Amino acid sequence: MAAKQHLAQLPDYQVLRAAHEEAWAAVWEDCDITIEGDIRAQLAVRYNLFQLLISAPTQDDRVSIPAKSLSGFAYKGHIFWDTEIFILPLFTLTQPQIARNLLSYRYHTLPGSRRKAQASGYPGAAIAWESATTGDEVTPRWILAADPDADPIRIWCGDRELHITTDVAYGVWQYWRATGDDQWMRNYGAEIILDTAIFWGTRVEWNGKRERYEIRSVIGPDEYHDRVDNNTFTNRMVQWHLETALAVWQWLETFHPERLSELEAKLDLKEDRRHRWADIARRLCVLYDPQTGLVEQCEGFFALEDINLADYEPRSRSMQAILGIEGTNKRQVLKQPDVLMLLYLLRSIGSPGGGQRLNWDEKILAKNWDYYAPRTDHTYGSSLGPAIHGILACDLEQPAAAYEHFMRAAMVDLEDVHQNAADGIHAASAGGVWQATVFGFGGLKLPDGESHPTAKAHLPPGWTRLKYKVKWRGQSYEFDFSAPTEAIPATPMTPGIRGVIFDLDGVLTDTAEFHYQGWQRVADEEGIAFDRKANEAMRGLSRRDSLLQMLGGKVLPEARMVEIMARKNRYYVDLLEQIGPEHLLAGAGSLLAELHAAGIKVAIGSASKNARMVIDRLNIAHLVDAIADGNTVDRSKPAPDLFLHAAEQLGLSPVECVVVEDAASGIEAALAAGMLAVGLGPVERVGSAHVVLPNLEGVRWADLLGKLTAAR
Repeated sequence: MAAKQHLAQLPDYQVLRAAHEEAWAAVWEDCDITIEGDIRAQLAVRYNLFQLLISAPTQDDRVSIPAKSLSGFAYKGHIFWDTEIFILPLFTLTQPQIARNLLSYRYHTLPGSRRKAQASGYPGAAIAWESATTGDEVTPRWILAADPDADPIRIWCGDRELHITTDVAYGVWQYWRATGDDQWMRNYGAEIILDTAIFWGTRVEWNGKRERYEIRSVIGPDEYHDRVDNNTFTNRMVQWHLETALAVWQWLETFHPERLSELEAKLDLKEDRRHRWADIARRLCVLYDPQTGLVEQCEGFFALEDINLADYEPRSRSMQAILGIEGTNKRQVLKQPDVLMLLYLLRSIGSPGGGQRLNWDEKILAKNWDYYAPRTDHTYGSSLGPAIHGILACDLEQPAAAYEHFMRAAMVDLEDVHQNAADGIHAASAGGVWQATVFGFGGLKLPDGESHPTAKAHLPPGWTRLKYKVKWRGQSYEFDFSAPTEAIPATPMTPGIRGVIFDLDGVLTDTAEFHYQGWQRVADEEGIAFDRKANEAMRGLSRRDSLLQMLGGKVLPEARMVEIMARKNRYYVDLLEQIGPEHLLAGAGSLLAELHAAGIKVAIGSASKNARMVIDRLNIAHLVDAIADGNTVDRSKPAPDLFLHAAEQLGLSPVECVVVEDAASGIEAALAAGMLAVGLGPVERVGSAHVVLPNLEGVRWADLLGKLTAAR
């Protein structure tokens, strides 16, 4: 009866559906990924995104996303490291409020984590491998074997798979980096990082013979080896964790001393803990050989029996099912990436301590990829692995291999690859698919500090376009990459063009109106006759030359000139508060993205001294490699200095550059620099350019290149 009464009060179906569609449209606006040229990949990516989006706690910060999301009963709805390492990045970078809810769940369940640590004889908080409502460890200790006559199987994950404690801290840190949410960090995140660091401060052991700290009897990400000493993933991440805890402690001490006082009393934070954490971070065992570049997965791993997985093909079972639990323990075969997972996380860890013992670089990655990838059970191991392999293959410029791994992850449920889709979808793999698309094929790089995300695409064969959005420090950034057409790499076309230099005003955006209003106000104050026709004659000129033009030959003292220019600039900057990404001129954003995807360097060559600010407000800084503006050269257009400086910043010769300009003085400057010129506007103004276009709307790089080739 209550349900019927509630229904009677609701609007009709069409109204409800319209509201439903509107709500979903807003979600997809933030999260959608566009792939062109591969409908199978497009559908798979959106399917995986949908599974995570429907599971997201938008209103509740005391629940999280379980390993099987909302789709099945496997693992009883428990929360694993899957959430922080595989799923959280999607929400951190597209819907940070949901990421905040997911991490707040870990804060609310800290009492359970403290009980787990205490039960093992340690202070602090140890995150449960499987967590439910309270945060207590709910991993079953025993499960029945498939064979009814076999003994029950001991499950060690809850006792030994301790890296989850640092994985959660990693998620907290990455959320803070991406959002700058100091309030949440002060009230919640800092306590998570510090209390879990207290656990590690006593869980490590001192080896007096080797004079180092060690972490024994653990399971790393590779669960084919269920009791190892000094798992490098665990040790290196703990090293990072303690370095980060020290930085958070210092941050609280500097900016929030009252909160630090609360935590000092609550967590028993004393100065000796700070010294111990620093000592452990310096002397914790990390099994890395700088001579070979190889990282040993755990102590003694290289001494295990090596096998060739190809000898076991064809197969339809995991290597553990074939060899048995003890069999995989004794051999160099992996369920999923372990060392490679570490190198993936290190690539953007943003640690304040820098991680002196093992820094990610391509040489280390290549060495360890060649060693560990062939020893990994890609087909029937963990569903968590393929997406990570796909990302790293992109880093190594292996797009075909990356695509194979990526599609294995993308189709794991749609094609029931592991024959277990009935248990529910693989939520971690779904999060990995987003990461593989954005960080792998999309080449997203996260910055340190306040700068902007950047990206360089690694599109696989067949993809003609990839578009996605991310949020960073409250700003939204869209990346839109188009694969070069077959003609671009094949023809001798590229008449040596490796860089494009854009004027700003009138080419990428139109701030001419703001300049006009600024000069008009100055003219009114100074009693100078001025109108739009006079303003047009100042197009492309520097601030000083514009003032001289407006004065019409009148001579003023230098101090007076400087004061008038400064006043006009203040007016102009105030007006610029109105500018945003929507002020990019038609075609400008897509052309910049296309050039970026094609590997063509881009510079701004503008007489404006506010060019950098305008670029930031337009949200195109990630597509620009260099800026030459009125602050960098003495002589303005039509002198070639500005464009020559831009080419120098790009590391290119003038003949390798083309200039896009809308002013006669700019075209003259480009020609004087020995560069090709594209003029935007009427022929009577920019007719001396090699190519004349009305504007950039609908302009594609391949077409423009063809016209430049013919003109040259």
